[in-house]
Amino acid sequence: MSTPSLEEQLQPVFDEIDGKLQAIESGVYLQRQSPELTINQLAVLVNECQNKPYANLMQLGVQGTTELCTRFAALYVNVLTDLKHTLSLNSVLVLTKQKRFMSHVFEVSGYNSNRAVLKLLLNKAHEKKTKNLSENAAMVRALLLAGVGDLEPGDLVELTLENSETAALLAIGLLLDRLPLTVTGDAGRTFLLEEYNPYDALRPLEQYRALISNIWMLCSYSTSPRKHDIKKHLNNWFKRVHKVKGIQAKAVGSVKHAGNTHNKPVMAVIAETFKSVHAMYRWYAPMIKELRRDYYMVMVSMKGDVDEQSIGLFDEFIEVPEEEMNLQSVLNSCTPNIAWFMSVGMRSWGISLANLRWASLQAMSFGHPATSHSTEMDVVFATPNVYGGEGVVSENMLLLNSRVSNVAEAHKDLKLPPPAVLDDSVVCIAVPCNAMKINLGFVSALKEIERLSAKPVRFMFFPNEYGVGHLSTEKRLHSYFPTAVVARRTGYEAYLNLLNQNHLALSPFPFGNATSTVDCMVLGLPVVSMIGKEPHSRSDFDILDSLGLAEFCVADSIENYVSGVVRYINEPGLLQELRAMVNSKNFMQEHTVVDNEFSTEMCAALNWAYQHMDEVKGPRGLVLEGMGRWQA
Repeated sequence: MSTPSLEEQLQPVFDEIDGKLQAIESGVYLQRQSPELTINQLAVLVNECQNKPYANLMQLGVQGTTELCTRFAALYVNVLTDLKHTLSLNSVLVLTKQKRFMSHVFEVSGYNSNRAVLKLLLNKAHEKKTKNLSENAAMVRALLLAGVGDLEPGDLVELTLENSETAALLAIGLLLDRLPLTVTGDAGRTFLLEEYNPYDALRPLEQYRALISNIWMLCSYSTSPRKHDIKKHLNNWFKRVHKVKGIQAKAVGSVKHAGNTHNKPVMAVIAETFKSVHAMYRWYAPMIKELRRDYYMVMVSMKGDVDEQSIGLFDEFIEVPEEEMNLQSVLNSCTPNIAWFMSVGMRSWGISLANLRWASLQAMSFGHPATSHSTEMDVVFATPNVYGGEGVVSENMLLLNSRVSNVAEAHKDLKLPPPAVLDDSVVCIAVPCNAMKINLGFVSALKEIERLSAKPVRFMFFPNEYGVGHLSTEKRLHSYFPTAVVARRTGYEAYLNLLNQNHLALSPFPFGNATSTVDCMVLGLPVVSMIGKEPHSRSDFDILDSLGLAEFCVADSIENYVSGVVRYINEPGLLQELRAMVNSKNFMQEHTVVDNEFSTEMCAALNWAYQHMDEVKGPRGLVLEGMGRWQA
């Protein structure tokens, strides 16, 4: 008996989506229901389509997916071109939350893009100007449909002339695009990040939380020099939420922990995501084990973001409630001496908590390697290789001297793929990075590498997208690189097997890699990266330099990045030497080390900072080195 195809296996899923779409279509096309009702019905189905099992089908490039996406797009056309109905603020919000999905289905559908519908709406919008943009029904709809690269400068400027709740939501919608791979898209995102901050107009309401958090995180991936400034405004929104909800921390030490029998100082570790299979666990588990010797360790996280193994590292676990903004129960359960944020930016509640004064000392690491701009964050840990100069981050910096090479723990019982047998007639280049890190400048560099290569080049992207977002990303990347492989999200060992099929790997810029570079080192796969000033532009360098590879793998300009990669491609002997050199580092042997100097020094620095808080909390911009402090 033949095994049914994946498409056949997912037929019941198609039938379910088909049935739910038919119910909405009946209301729209036969019963002529109001756009408001349609928008809310779509919101429910869209949410389902972005999760299993519906997303499993929606990421397949098959006829059934194209049909479903075309029907979704047709419903959006119906809603957005019905100018007789004025969209309420709530409908603008609900559509903004669907914005990414809406963009994806138009790209994947039979419409092929939103171009024709957007042109109709913009033409109508320009026919009659209104005093306020929010009063121009066609323009509001056009901005809800448009990507940041779809608009003329004049339309963006018109948006920024209004400081209203509607305008703020429309700006957020435009900034949600993870992959603006055009000149106008890159310029438009920079303009909105640097020149327009209407976020004080957004009321401190729970329904805005996810969007605000999304933009807080996504701004880090822009190429804009002032991209992080927007966080100052978004941080203020979280503080207004705290005030409205009456969220307030108790006095440090006022809550006693029954398990703290040795009366150790209490450290709350904010774990936005910390399952044992996640990269965050691999980086930070060794440090937590070390810290537990001196502190009573309390993990703070949502239940769905941790597991038994990660909870087991701690003395106590405090669960963040599903209603992420209601943090009072967390604040009532622990009054720590130190709050250590392994990252800030991956979860709404993490950003919210980072804007509260909860502990005497509040420190962060670069789990998400970017400044927080929070007035309540005292210090951040970094290595000299990650330090890119004064003024790069808003926090004071504890500069550790230890190397970072063996910090990340290996996965347990990891099965590495056998050495790859590669076809040298085609140079296979891995690009193992999230879609958010890919930008126009990086794509232009890849195109130049492709042009100058003496051999055919095949790129293999690992954008980590899911559902119809994968198909949309695949389409955008194929428009630049028709022969590229765009890998779907998969398990770790399957990912390593795919990664292993390449001659070398390239890190993006300006937001580089960390864990992906470690993955390449595990396989003995060379990585070429570029160094910049920000922490996320120096993480590759930090890892590669610790292994003695920076001279061969780290460029200091786009020109050197391109020429260096092209030289490795066009001189095969050099690439073979580099592959042999990376293999000779025996990274896996180092990778299994549990105790490491970096973790030990980080703990010493944290102890010192806790004992010298007056110095740590001095004027912003301080760089505190270990010599004479936590080092002899």
